[in-house]
Amino acid sequence: MKNILLLLTLITLVFTSCSTNESSQPKEEWLFVQTAIQATLTNSSLVIPVTNDIFAFTDRPYRDYDYLNGEQFASFWDNDETNSFKLDPPNAVLTWVDGNEVKELELVITDADFNRDTTITYTINYDLGIIAEDLVNISLFVDVEYYGRARQRTGSVNTNQTGLKLN
Repeated sequence: MKNILLLLTLITLVFTSCSTNESSQPKEEWLFVQTAIQATLTNSSLVIPVTNDIFAFTDRPYRDYDYLNGEQFASFWDNDETNSFKLDPPNAVLTWVDGNEVKELELVITDADFNRDTTITYTINYDLGIIAEDLVNISLFVDVEYYGRARQRTGSVNTNQTGLKLN
C-alpha cells in the first residue's frame, strides 16, 4: 500500500512539474532596429530618414518578427499605457561608420516625432557632451517594449509574404 501511495505521489509531482503555467512565461518583449544611409545627430536630437520599415523582433520563446512604418513606431512615445516609451523611455545604441571605424553611442530616447513620411526626429539624452555631425551607414537598436497592445492598436501585422513562421 505504501508503495502504491508513493508511486501515485511521484506521478502527481511529475505531471504538475511538467505542466505549463502561462504566468511563468515571460512577457513578449520586442527589440527594434532602424537603419539608414545617413542621419543627423545634435546634442539633443537624432534625425533619421525613414527609407525602410523599422524591423521588430522578439527573443525566445516567442521568436516573432514584424515591420513598422515610421508613424507606427513614433506612436509608441504618444501614449500613457503601461510600458509605453513615453512613461519609460527606452535605451538605445546608435552605430555608424566613420572612415574605417564603426562608432557607437549609448543613449535614451525620450520622444519621437514622425515627419510626413520622410524622417523620425528622436529627442535624446546621452552623457558624452555635445556631438553635432552628419552620420553615415547608421543603425539604431532600441530596447524592449511590451508590443502586444501596441501591435493591436496600430494594426501592424507580420508582412512576411512567404508565410514562413520563424521558430
